[in-house]
Amino acid sequence: MNIAFVCPDDLSVTLYCRGLVSAMKSDRRAAPCIISGYFEEFENYTKEIKSWGNDLRHVSMYRYLNPILDFGYLLSLIKIYREREIDIAVHWTTKPNIYGPIAAKVCGVKKTIIAIRGLGSTFQEGVDLKRKVLKLLVLMFYRIVCRLSDIVWFTNEDDLNYFISNKVVTPQKVLLTKNAIDIAYYSTSSVNKEKLQLLRKEFSVGASDKVVVMVARMIWPKGIKEFVEASEILRKKLPHVKFILVAPLETGSPLSIPEGYLKEIQGLENFIWLQFRKDVREIYAFSDIAVLPSYYKEGGYPRALLEPMSIGKPVITTDTPGCRGPVEEGKNGYLVPPRDAKSLADAIERLIMDEVKCNEFGKYSRLKVEREFDERIVINRLMKELC
Repeated sequence: MNIAFVCPDDLSVTLYCRGLVSAMKSDRRAAPCIISGYFEEFENYTKEIKSWGNDLRHVSMYRYLNPILDFGYLLSLIKIYREREIDIAVHWTTKPNIYGPIAAKVCGVKKTIIAIRGLGSTFQEGVDLKRKVLKLLVLMFYRIVCRLSDIVWFTNEDDLNYFISNKVVTPQKVLLTKNAIDIAYYSTSSVNKEKLQLLRKEFSVGASDKVVVMVARMIWPKGIKEFVEASEILRKKLPHVKFILVAPLETGSPLSIPEGYLKEIQGLENFIWLQFRKDVREIYAFSDIAVLPSYYKEGGYPRALLEPMSIGKPVITTDTPGCRGPVEEGKNGYLVPPRDAKSLADAIERLIMDEVKCNEFGKYSRLKVEREFDERIVINRLMKELC
């Protein structure tokens, strides 16, 4: 049985497919083929994927809307599905979800799955006319590909209900799970302690300093502005607190944050902006609190919360359907209103000033991840659907 895992880039492959590929190889009934868009900035992840010993096929994929380039992407998928005689195809995120099932239909693939991990910027509220037209277009495509797919896999129940209420998908095709992560990889025992000391030296973080970290795409709906403003609110009040933003520069999206704003935040004395980093796990580990003030259409259980939780960190996020899922208010973190830097700053201050509570929240975060978000639970369920 030949199975294709289709992702937009190699970073996504490591996030979504590592555990599934391992399970497939152990099962010995399936031969995985990984299809991914190639982007030079993810070369380190490419090396990791190749070390798994699977068939990795790179295709050209433009991140945004371009009918000509998108047609080329569709043809590339058709070519690979035919060459590899794919029996089952699993797709993640919007572009693979839209073009993958069409390619699968053309090639007679026996089972097609699309995985919806949040509806993204296209479905943001209050956008301009161009974005509204794009939303209608994406919904139209999703109606088509949901008909072509055998399983439509959600991690956000609100997204699922939205699709059903708008007659995009029928309830019979729906699979709903929580998002999940490799809790062995994201654990304190897996982190090199010497690496943590090197990070403290790299970022000039003293022994008595505290660190608040945010990992996200560099677009406004992720709450970048609110994070920056919270750091400004607390700069004089809590001078020993460092704010670290891990967010690669992003261009091409109308929601991308302009370079001028990024130059401004680089000058803030308590603020550190990092672009792409492969050592995100270690950055979480040497931080004290992880935050995600997002009002983006997240997938219900964002990895930017689950990963630091798994490493035993308290988290702060927005009280929105896309973000609140992993947080138990007052047990492992706090929920704040979206677009509210003052509330975010207040929540950060409450935790920073209460070390006992910060530690208790962190311990409960790890416990909660072990009980609810271990990827083995989701993988076992998906394996039954696939095989």
